[in-house]
Amino acid sequence: MTQTPETRLRNAGYRVTKQRTAVYQYLLSTDAHPTAETIHLSVRHQLPNISLATIYKAVASLVDVGLVNRIQRGASSSRYDAAAKDHAHCRCIGCDGVWDAPHNAIPQGNPEAFEVVHVNVEFVGYCANCRRQKIRLAPLNATMKYSSPL
Repeated sequence: MTQTPETRLRNAGYRVTKQRTAVYQYLLSTDAHPTAETIHLSVRHQLPNISLATIYKAVASLVDVGLVNRIQRGASSSRYDAAAKDHAHCRCIGCDGVWDAPHNAIPQGNPEAFEVVHVNVEFVGYCANCRRQKIRLAPLNATMKYSSPL
């Protein structure tokens, strides 16, 4: 039986607050893989007094209970993703953009031998615009920048 987000938070000892709910709802509404700072700017429209520290605490609790994935990339700011379906990420080393990419690299075989609880696959390279910039061509239109580079 699948637990509701509220039940998962409560079972882990977290309170279901309007701040956590607002952060989670925002993450569910976007595929932009935002940083905590970006989440803060967006959620402040709904909760004007919410602090950046509260955003960090909210996303930490959501990551802890498995509702949100943290995308950690070296010295860059962490990004957050609430997509429920396992997927890979494409990360551009030119502009630091992150996009979802489908994959089906789930291990096959005896389900008793290995239980997959989370998959983290990242393809690192250049998006179409950064690749064009590298070879000194004009950039593509803005809508192409955020389309899947695969």
